[in-house]
Amino acid sequence: MKIQLIYNPHSGGGRGKELAPLAIKALADAGHEVISHGTLYHEHATEIVKHLNLNDCDMLVSVGGDGTMYEVLNGMIKNEKIKKYPPFGVIPVGTGNSFSQDIGMKTWRDGVKAILANTKKSVDVMKFNTEGEDYYSLNCIGFGLPTDVCINGIKYKKVFGKGTYTVSALIEIMRYKPFHTKMEVDGVLHEFDAALVNFSNSTIFGGNMKISPESIIDDGVIEVVVLKNCKKGEIIKALPTVYSGQHLSNPHISVYTGKHFTVETFPEKTLNPEGEIFGVTPMEVTVMPKMVEMYYIKNN
Repeated sequence: MKIQLIYNPHSGGGRGKELAPLAIKALADAGHEVISHGTLYHEHATEIVKHLNLNDCDMLVSVGGDGTMYEVLNGMIKNEKIKKYPPFGVIPVGTGNSFSQDIGMKTWRDGVKAILANTKKSVDVMKFNTEGEDYYSLNCIGFGLPTDVCINGIKYKKVFGKGTYTVSALIEIMRYKPFHTKMEVDGVLHEFDAALVNFSNSTIFGGNMKISPESIIDDGVIEVVVLKNCKKGEIIKALPTVYSGQHLSNPHISVYTGKHFTVETFPEKTLNPEGEIFGVTPMEVTVMPKMVEMYYIKNN
């Protein structure tokens, strides 16, 4: 089979450079024709895939983290020459690999195993519009506290290293201010003050936080997890429970389920789709049921 493979050598703190050749060799040794493309800069994967002849391949494979997967997915959907989306493989070598865990993959070997076993299923995609342009996400799109932590954490990275996220989270909570939100879910308007809003197609974000434990990637609906305005101490108390998914029992947490959403915030908030930082509210989100066929590990 002919494989168009995109790899990010910088993913996983540089692990992509080491592990991508191993994945490529494993696929080639199994008899596949692998045409590989390394990325050189941010969003390069999208540009590469947008201009590939995907009608002349049997599968498209992303080797990297959630961000690389996101870029490859968007390049495929925005490829104007495509007649039919090829099966999509993910070989996780990133830092978090959040989405790949929902399809049974934690290591690059799992990704290769799924492709060689030829086990596939169709999964939903979230189409979202911000600033007049459409984008596509498999995992999550959030805004509020987690996004602010990611944005401002860059400032502290050189000082605190691995502890950057924790330090940044505490700083952002201490200066936290709620934002007013108007969200329409399948035509029904909901209005509230919030600390965070997260649209989820899969269960995990940030690598190990079960932000939306009830999400299913092929059920045709999206879950939106909202932490509504509460005292700063309550936010700090709620943080550890996100890792186990027990935060859903918190009285300040609400979950909205639907197929089509429009959301507006006051003030506008920066978006954090698949760990990327771009776009702002207002935003529109629509589920695209079973849009992409993906390789996965069975019995997960």
